[in-house]
Amino acid sequence: MRLIGRVAASLWLCFGLFSAAAGLELAIGPAAPAGAAARAVSLPGSASATATPSTATPGATITFAITCASTSASSATLFGTALGLPERIPMNNDGSGLFSVTVTLPGGIEAGRYHPDMDCSDGSSASAFLRVTGFPAQGGAQTGDGTTSTETNNGLAAVGLAMIAVGAVAGGLGMRRRQNSRRS
Repeated sequence: MRLIGRVAASLWLCFGLFSAAAGLELAIGPAAPAGAAARAVSLPGSASATATPSTATPGATITFAITCASTSASSATLFGTALGLPERIPMNNDGSGLFSVTVTLPGGIEAGRYHPDMDCSDGSSASAFLRVTGFPAQGGAQTGDGTTSTETNNGLAAVGLAMIAVGAVAGGLGMRRRQNSRRS
């Protein structure tokens, strides 16, 4: 589903850039389905910015990206002060007007909604949407199928194995008594 959303967003962006260059009017609608991995805040024909993932926790790694209004843009900057990051963070250019930078959110960032600004050297700008959620007060519940567990050699595994062994022995004795009672 993510792939379909990204393809649709790419087509929307390409059509928006093409229609802006051709001077066509675009009907404004949702750029991506609700719950998409990245959310953009922009107008057709202007820069478009995203934060991936758009929901994160303190200490998470986030990639901010901006597609400038023209391919002639030579640089872009992320303004990170709202996130507790340096004021101006230079972004990497992929050569076609798309700039990105990956940052790690500070561990002490407050939970809430953030809209960090990004500027392009061609004069266009956009804001990305980022929602920061807090950590649970007591830490997460110990769940999962074992592949995500970080704790090893705890006593519960030994108790579980002992219970399996006792059950196997009791089952074997029960089966043996049943066979002996049939023979008599």
